[in-house]
Amino acid sequence: MRNEGETDHTENYRQSSDGLKLYSQRWIPGSKIKAIITLIHGLGDHSGRYELWARNLASQGFMVNAMDLRGHGLSEGKRGYTSSYQKMIRDIQEFLDLILKEYPNLPHFLYGHSFGGNLVLNFAIQQTLTIRGLIITSPWLELKDKPGRWRLLMASISSIFLPWMTTKTGIRAEDISRDLRITHLYRTDPLVHDRIGVRLGLQTYEAGIRASRSIYKINVPMLVMHGEADNLTSCKATRDFVRNSSEKTSYIEWEGGFHELHNDIEKENVFEKLLEWLNKHIS
Repeated sequence: MRNEGETDHTENYRQSSDGLKLYSQRWIPGSKIKAIITLIHGLGDHSGRYELWARNLASQGFMVNAMDLRGHGLSEGKRGYTSSYQKMIRDIQEFLDLILKEYPNLPHFLYGHSFGGNLVLNFAIQQTLTIRGLIITSPWLELKDKPGRWRLLMASISSIFLPWMTTKTGIRAEDISRDLRITHLYRTDPLVHDRIGVRLGLQTYEAGIRASRSIYKINVPMLVMHGEADNLTSCKATRDFVRNSSEKTSYIEWEGGFHELHNDIEKENVFEKLLEWLNKHIS
């Protein structure tokens, strides 16, 4: 029997509705489970890079379930590629349905970081949610380096005639975190990749605009956090996004914060704010 504060860890593969093997893992509290968190990672990322964060949450009574998106981590699929953005939305739905069926009587939160934040927001605006709330960090609503009209036109043409094509994301390890240990681990992680399908990139760009225009459709509390010095996704776009949200939305902007708030030098303070919000919304 595990002691209070200890956590257990399990791994699993499931098959998507179109036949891909998708990897997931779970961190389980040693004491009574207070709530469930389903975590969706960023582009080129994978669920294993959230282990410390997940274990910290589990030590506080929150079970964390995280999946590797198709084309990422230990899941099947061409790196950074999917034939349709909507397939990733469907993967999230299928994953969430399994967890809700397994734990129907516990509060549930959906957590999306960066590209995962874009996915989670678009998932949320497509339906009436029955979960307790959303956690969104450094969302890809707009990139800090916004694509010009020429790049968008070329992406649009390529997505039609070369739908299988991928290109480099341009993500630099030094933009991830101010912690040099984290940037080293990112550079040397064999499961991290730097590819994105041209069609997926275009559809994600469009989905960011759609989320910004449709925030009024989200019917649950949200915690949104962004680092002011994020050089990958636009903090300004997130700031504008939450201005149009309801009183159910809490926004925290971290001065000097880089893209991965859960891996940045103020991660302990970020965690405390996250924990405070979670406990408020399960009481």
